[in-house]
Amino acid sequence: MIDTSFYEKRKTLTLSKICEMLSIQMPDQCDPDFIVQDIARLDQASDSDITFFHNTKYIDELSKTRAFACLIQSKYSSLLPRHTLPLIVDDPYLSLAILLHEFYAIKVNRDRSQTYISEKASVSKGSVIGSGCYISDFVSIGYGVIIKDGSFIGPNVSILHGVEIGKNAYVEPNVTISFAKIGDDAYIKAGARIGQQGFGFQIGKSGLVDVLQIGRVIIGNNVQIGANCTIDRGSMDDTIIGNNVRIDDMVHLAHNVSIGDYCVIAAQTGIAGSTTLGKACMLGGQVGIVGHLTIGDKVSIAAQSGVMQNVEGGQRIAGSPAMNAFAWQRMNVIVRSLAKKK
Repeated sequence: MIDTSFYEKRKTLTLSKICEMLSIQMPDQCDPDFIVQDIARLDQASDSDITFFHNTKYIDELSKTRAFACLIQSKYSSLLPRHTLPLIVDDPYLSLAILLHEFYAIKVNRDRSQTYISEKASVSKGSVIGSGCYISDFVSIGYGVIIKDGSFIGPNVSILHGVEIGKNAYVEPNVTISFAKIGDDAYIKAGARIGQQGFGFQIGKSGLVDVLQIGRVIIGNNVQIGANCTIDRGSMDDTIIGNNVRIDDMVHLAHNVSIGDYCVIAAQTGIAGSTTLGKACMLGGQVGIVGHLTIGDKVSIAAQSGVMQNVEGGQRIAGSPAMNAFAWQRMNVIVRSLAKKK
């Protein structure tokens, strides 16, 4: 449920405004000024709410909803009860995502018109804090740090010397950031570690010799870093994350990894050092990629795949060692059929 202890209800919207935001046509014989109060699930919506249908697992609930309107694909609209208005969209879940940002925001008790720095925070005199920033309790900010306008830094965050954070960043509690330049609109979730010394050593006559890593982490605009992710700084080059990247929880990016724009990386994925991921790649959970590889643009990698060689753009791969996804599925069918033979 949506608990207003944690989420701030921002506004209500007229039906015409919703249609305008979603770039859809206003349904016939409707009141464009009708006020939609809230967004709710099919089984919880009232006659002043908007709901959504994007998964056929909930088809039984569709005919029983009490919602005023429903975001739905055309092929399912006939299943709605007569009192529920169909709002025909190509992607109901995407439309939901757009509307949620209008109806709700994470509750943060702050005035964006002025900067707030907690008395319990430690802020170096050599740092620069922009207007409208919020610096929470027990934050530590080192010398030369730049935090630009409108950014929120949660409790117990450590930002080491020289780090730059762009405008309107949201950094959750217990994050550590060092040796990093971060763009605008970053969302860094709790417990993430960015910019630490990575796993690098050489074996000498007297044992292991650590290789000092003297690069940075460069993060583009509108990037989300999941909870408890670890992103190592570069060894001599930089570790780079492009614009509009989404990284799930507990992902590890080693030194000198480069992630292209619009990539999506699911939880528990690990990418070894100096591997380059092209633009708009999609990685499932628990994918492992060895170091010094080049993965092309728009590559899709199935969950738990182990990638051990370069991959050309546009490929769909699966398995360990990873191969063409169709070939991997065919191989599994053959193996299962052989196992059934006596």
